[in-house]
Amino acid sequence: MKILFFYSVIAFLTTLSGSLLPMLKEEWTKKHLWRLLAFGSGVLLGIAFLKLLPEAFSLAGNTAGLSILTTFVLLFAAENVTMVHTCEEFLEPPKSPLMPISALAALSLHAGIDGMAIGVGLRQNVLLGSVISLGVILHKFSDGLTLTSLLRAAGYSRFMECILAVALAFSTPLGAFASFLWAGPQSSTVIGIVLGVAAGSFIYIGAADLLPRLHDAHDRYCLFFFVLGIVVIGFFA
Repeated sequence: MKILFFYSVIAFLTTLSGSLLPMLKEEWTKKHLWRLLAFGSGVLLGIAFLKLLPEAFSLAGNTAGLSILTTFVLLFAAENVTMVHTCEEFLEPPKSPLMPISALAALSLHAGIDGMAIGVGLRQNVLLGSVISLGVILHKFSDGLTLTSLLRAAGYSRFMECILAVALAFSTPLGAFASFLWAGPQSSTVIGIVLGVAAGSFIYIGAADLLPRLHDAHDRYCLFFFVLGIVVIGFFA
């Protein structure tokens, strides 16, 4: 439980750090946004393919594949309904007034799944849980950065930015503790399905969500940071 608390606190603080960056260093954030997202994308895909997928299939077999695909499809549908990415340019006014709130909902859901992966992973074994936790922590920064950027573009007050950033940051620890307590009496098949859900989420965000926008950025350093994210996870895996 102590190590779960440790990783949850780090994930919470990392999300808050990402949220504060656009408030304190707006121009720097604009310049390096795509590189940060590229690194986060590499982390997500690295942990999904190197750790979550093998573990999920070993525990749940083909059922894990179904949970991965179902999660991918559901996230795609949710993004289309909530229009999370109707604003394509960083810090430009959103085209939909509901976009910041829908983005908060989508990011909180993703953060909860991240936390779920941490809790279930630590229930399996400390090494697996630690690698998953590292991957989650490394890309939490971009979650906070994305939310605050959208809130600033929509004209939210600094106070509301801070309140909503804290709400998002709490989503990961809540998911981690809830899943850790729940996962104890569950069968290996159920645990494999849950890990498959986490893998599907990571793959969707990393590949279908971030990478197309990274191609549009035309930043030659993005490839480097993307590969760096994968290498970091590969080293610890």
